[in-house]
Amino acid sequence: MTSAVGGYAFGDSAPAARRLGLLADLFEPASRPFLTRFADRQVDLAVDLGCGTGHTTRLLAAVLRPRRTMGLDQSASFVALAAADAPPAVEFAVHDVTQVPFPCPPADLVSCRLLLSHLADPAAAVTAWGTQLAPGGLLLVDEVEHIHTTDPALGGYLDIAAALLASRGQTLEIGPVLHRLPDPPGLTRRHDQLATLTPPAAQAAAMFAQNLAVWRDSAVSAGLATETDLNRLATALAEVEEGEISWELRQLAFQRA
Repeated sequence: MTSAVGGYAFGDSAPAARRLGLLADLFEPASRPFLTRFADRQVDLAVDLGCGTGHTTRLLAAVLRPRRTMGLDQSASFVALAAADAPPAVEFAVHDVTQVPFPCPPADLVSCRLLLSHLADPAAAVTAWGTQLAPGGLLLVDEVEHIHTTDPALGGYLDIAAALLASRGQTLEIGPVLHRLPDPPGLTRRHDQLATLTPPAAQAAAMFAQNLAVWRDSAVSAGLATETDLNRLATALAEVEEGEISWELRQLAFQRA
């Protein structure tokens, strides 16, 4: 999920790649049931937008079993990592997913997870993606509605992360915006529900610590925190063992006429 009009805040370095592995483990318990809702469809081509290092693409292929699966991402380094261990009938290409057409035929299913929060104009993106669907094709969207936590370290991280995205014209909790979004031209909303994800606080803290290591310089440059603030936050995240954190995820499906 690395295409963004305002710039992807989490980067595509080696630490960023490791972070995507943690993210995949954390979010699969919510993403897999969402995809399973559509597992009875015949899918010749499924396209995963902002595929990163390929975790979401491989999940898409495993659950839906399309004849062909393609992951698209603007990061050449991420695409190379994804392609290095691609399963049969799964391929990857470098492409900025805010730009259409995609480098493939019209798809029976297009999917994205945690991507629209990194785009400055999510409505325009959803509209454009709808044009890349075959007749009757589905666009699946899995994004953050709200994140709730009682832990001060986790909450402190989320405050800075949200501010960093906002400084780039992006929105961490994009779900309510998508829920209010009128159906784009040519698309009809077939599914719009919330899913809840409640991982162990220590698992969330480990992912947040990886995120922080990637974007801390950007946060300092933007005046959102000092080096001292972020050092304290990193220490606090490393000490998280107990606590509560939960995600509400807005999961939508749009169908092309």
